[in-house]
Amino acid sequence: MTHYHTLIVGAGYAGYSLAKELRKLDPERSICLISSDSADYYSKPLLSNGFSKQKSATDLVQKTAAQMATELTIDIRPYCQALQIHTESHQLLTDKGLIQYQQLVLATGASPVKLSLPAATQDLICSVNDLTDYQNFLQLSQGKQKITVLGAGLVGIEYANDLAAAGFQVSVIALEQHPLAQLLPPALGELLQQQLSASGVEFYWGSSIKDAQLTQQQLNLQLADGRSLETELILSAVGLKPNLQLALHAGIDCNKGIKVDQTLATSAADIYALGDCAEICGYNLMYIQPISLSARALASTLTGKSTAVQFPVMPVIVKSPALAVVSWPVAPQQQGEWFYEGQGMDWVAKFQSPSGQLLGFALTGKMVAQRLRLAKEMPALIA
Repeated sequence: MTHYHTLIVGAGYAGYSLAKELRKLDPERSICLISSDSADYYSKPLLSNGFSKQKSATDLVQKTAAQMATELTIDIRPYCQALQIHTESHQLLTDKGLIQYQQLVLATGASPVKLSLPAATQDLICSVNDLTDYQNFLQLSQGKQKITVLGAGLVGIEYANDLAAAGFQVSVIALEQHPLAQLLPPALGELLQQQLSASGVEFYWGSSIKDAQLTQQQLNLQLADGRSLETELILSAVGLKPNLQLALHAGIDCNKGIKVDQTLATSAADIYALGDCAEICGYNLMYIQPISLSARALASTLTGKSTAVQFPVMPVIVKSPALAVVSWPVAPQQQGEWFYEGQGMDWVAKFQSPSGQLLGFALTGKMVAQRLRLAKEMPALIA
């Protein structure tokens, strides 16, 4: 059985960011990072705009696991599955044996939400959440022309834009009534829809797939509202669900994510969590900037200086070349009204309380340059 000062479960952006920050602060610390996949280092946001650039999964790898291990002087164990945490003895059981730890960090990420869909779609539907998924989708798309995207949130819209730019006939099916319904007010959502429609994307709002028939690799989709369309491949982008199984089986408190305090500590001694799997003071933020800030704070805590993570307002930048979009969404149940200023493609939308306090904003076109100024007008998310 091997022993490490810090054991990290997960080789995504969160796990590697923490390893980098730890190595800066402590050159001698023994660190091990385990991953259920290849543990190669890549930028996950690039998955949703790789098709138009004709990138393969190999092209997206920035450094291999072996290169990262050498660069950071850490042990990396690819294709190593974490099975069970023994919280009392500070041990992690994997399919490659037991590992002893002083500190355990869960960076287990999130997995795509799976919909219950007709059997005919089974071999022609996929989600993209990592390099293996990306390569599978790339191979399935070869020789096809029509692709349907399920979901019109951040990932769905980015893929719809990218696939259209790559020359596919793209359809989007969503329960909402406009793109990015969680990020944009209807008026700006409609503007984004106009630009995507101009690039060939067709939208089917307010419905879902009820039935499907497969004929010679052509899927005929019947929607719940009676409409129908033909497609050859389906990309499901209806959301992500934090990977909680390892934590739950260890008796660690979980809600939407693994519950942690401002120091990213879980309910179990010497176990921490960050990234897509973590719920920090009630927030489960699946974006790059919160992960970077979390990794920096946690590295400080793990090396002896207890540090509370702080989150300013962090505008969400959408990779949609059809129309530049930046947003900071309004929290649920907030009372207020949208106010608009702009023309053409360039708009500022501010959501203000009855007293005039800025509670959220959305920017398009050239107005995205105002994101930092507006973010500073709002109170920090976690101070």
